[in-house]
Amino acid sequence: MSVLAGFAIVITEAVVAFYKKLHAINFGIYGATMVGKTTLHHQLRTRGEVPQIKKRTVGLHRGTRKTIKIDGDMNTLKTADVGGEAFYWKEWIKDMKNRKVKYIIFMIDHRHLDSPANLDHQLAWKFLVDSICSERWPNGKKKKEHDYPIAIGLWANKYDIWKEKHPDDGEIEKHPIFDPFKYGMGKLNDKGIPTFKYIVSAKSQPEMVYRGVLTMIKDY
Repeated sequence: MSVLAGFAIVITEAVVAFYKKLHAINFGIYGATMVGKTTLHHQLRTRGEVPQIKKRTVGLHRGTRKTIKIDGDMNTLKTADVGGEAFYWKEWIKDMKNRKVKYIIFMIDHRHLDSPANLDHQLAWKFLVDSICSERWPNGKKKKEHDYPIAIGLWANKYDIWKEKHPDDGEIEKHPIFDPFKYGMGKLNDKGIPTFKYIVSAKSQPEMVYRGVLTMIKDY
């Protein structure tokens, strides 16, 4: 390789890195209350440094930028922390519309496995799926093609807490933690929006978090 060619490669890589840092990819992080959304925000912002979170998120917070780097690949994200209680779900849609969200992470945990009567995740998931698949925004305005997300990740959080009681046996796709969400995933896929399942510990395993985000960006 000539010196000139090598210099051109270095310049190209520098330009790409600068572009990625300048242009943030809008991610929407949604899910029922106390599922770990705020923890995920902290993990993306300051890798490995997650404070003890004692209060529930109230309302919709302003989007903030986070730069993540793994295996030499750097990307800049923009996420907004949003409450997970039912009366805040409409804020998810507002966030999606206002920030033109391209990727969505819907977080769940193990509460529906421990207590089948607990429908927190299922109800929140149904609301989100129905809202995304609708051809119109809540204000009645018809959606355009670019208004739909590129992909949606269903992230089963707090793996460090439930992995022994509900082991995955190495087959994430078949884990029962995802069973109640199959219909919604199928509905999204029929709409042309790919979905994927992921198991993560947002608080204690930053490597899992960063790889999950990178997978969404690269594979979709």
